[in-house]
Amino acid sequence: MTGEAGGPRRRPAGAVSLPEPSTGEDRLLRRILDVLPAFPGAGAREPGLILGPGDDAAAFAWPGGGVLLLTTDAAEEGVHFDRRLHAPRAIGRRAVAAAASDIAAMGGRPVGTLISLVTPPADEGIAAGISEAAAERAAELGAPLVGGNIAAGERIGLHVTVAGAGTPGAPLLRRSGAKPGDGLFVTGSLGGAALGLSLLRRRQEGGTTSFDPEEEALVARQLDPAPRLEAGAALAGVAHAGMDISDGLALDLHRLAAASGVGALLEETRVPLAGKGAGALEAALFGGEDYELLIAGPPQQVSAAAGRPGIPLTRVGRVTGAAEGIRIERADGAAEPLPRRGWDSWTAGRRNPE
Repeated sequence: MTGEAGGPRRRPAGAVSLPEPSTGEDRLLRRILDVLPAFPGAGAREPGLILGPGDDAAAFAWPGGGVLLLTTDAAEEGVHFDRRLHAPRAIGRRAVAAAASDIAAMGGRPVGTLISLVTPPADEGIAAGISEAAAERAAELGAPLVGGNIAAGERIGLHVTVAGAGTPGAPLLRRSGAKPGDGLFVTGSLGGAALGLSLLRRRQEGGTTSFDPEEEALVARQLDPAPRLEAGAALAGVAHAGMDISDGLALDLHRLAAASGVGALLEETRVPLAGKGAGALEAALFGGEDYELLIAGPPQQVSAAAGRPGIPLTRVGRVTGAAEGIRIERADGAAEPLPRRGWDSWTAGRRNPE
């Protein structure tokens, strides 16, 4: 519940708002947030709690002035991965990277990882390989695996919790805070993970036996994503709002705009595409699993903060007033509503059955 924006009727202090849900995940999240006790924010009963449900991570005040970030994510067989396409190494590494990306989206650094592993007893060897890969990736990201849980189940599931530390002296990078006139930026390029998944499916169906270098790069985006930790830390205190792009640029832009109470204009020709051809823009807008960052903030300051090696940043539009809605400006200059859709785990399982 820390991973997606929510908008309950009994709105907790500090939570963000959400327009009418368009995915199964958003619908269930709204129902859950509707029945949770009101979150009082930092107060007498919960002096350490800064930020509760509704952002990429929860936040607690830490003794000495620091901020502790906590997030959790799930990778379920048949929904988030398919063992015909994803080896144990990819399953473990992807799951940890996805959770760490939530810490990057808050402008923090991951410091420790816990995993909860569910596995059929007959798949013990595969489960061990997944755990080894998860531990490897966690160590690479500076967040060593420090514990967790295992349990028997019908299918493999890997649930990852990552603890992080906020950037010292900088406010948290939150979804709520974008202002009309801000520039909209994204890190890296988009659509690579979705295109890589399509290539893996094509190979599994017998359509190809090898990939060229460009295709291999797209497959790598699917199998081994890299959270933008440097960019998140550099933009904390500079950008007004941010989140990671886990479900596609279109859906996540809608979420950021709802959290901030603003509109947005996305410029089609500016979106940095990971692939080529007719499907590249579709993958970037709606594909998901890129784990790049979506940033809103003062154009000059954001560009200056990101102007260092290893932080590729592209301006893709601007923040507008809420009345203007969420629009996309096409190559011919015409603007139209940007569909509020993207990767949805409620339908992903049906598209990618066991």
